[in-house]
Amino acid sequence: MEIKVEGGGEFANASYTSVCNDVFRDVGLRSNIERVYMYCNAAEHVFIISIKIGRVPSPVKVWDVTLREGDKLRITKEEYAPKLLALLWDRYGERVQQESRLIIRFELEEEEVAKLNELVVYDPKEDLTVRMLDGIDRILPEGARVRYPIPFAEGQEGMTIIASENPISDEWKVKAKELIGGVALSGGGA
Repeated sequence: MEIKVEGGGEFANASYTSVCNDVFRDVGLRSNIERVYMYCNAAEHVFIISIKIGRVPSPVKVWDVTLREGDKLRITKEEYAPKLLALLWDRYGERVQQESRLIIRFELEEEEVAKLNELVVYDPKEDLTVRMLDGIDRILPEGARVRYPIPFAEGQEGMTIIASENPISDEWKVKAKELIGGVALSGGGA
């Protein structure tokens, strides 16, 4: 994960770089983020943070977390058990029963079992935005609660937020688009 902070003094930029690094580690996103760009203007109390998503693990499917044993599934990754059970009960109702902590018995046709194996138990992208916003809330100063999102260009994944304690002017919106377009997304100077 590359982090670039501009706009503040040398000490402030280094501090925000460290804070970004620590926060994104704490919310479990360091390996998912390719680049973070932050611009700080303390005089006008405007902060811009742009996060470009890198790699995100593939969705976890039923066959990734279970082994089939006849008309039963043995859960091999217990951390997914609650999501797996909720998914199967929602989809198949009473035809799926939890026999023990790690054993699920099913009464399904063979073609249903084939489809069952491909069902997505957990998609890491689902909570990625929530975790990114949580991280941004932890990084930005407490008073900067007026937010304005700037969407990424087509084909790029990530988010940019302008934050201030005052209404965000059109001038700052234009400046943010220039900053993130030239530095954050291209990786220039990071």
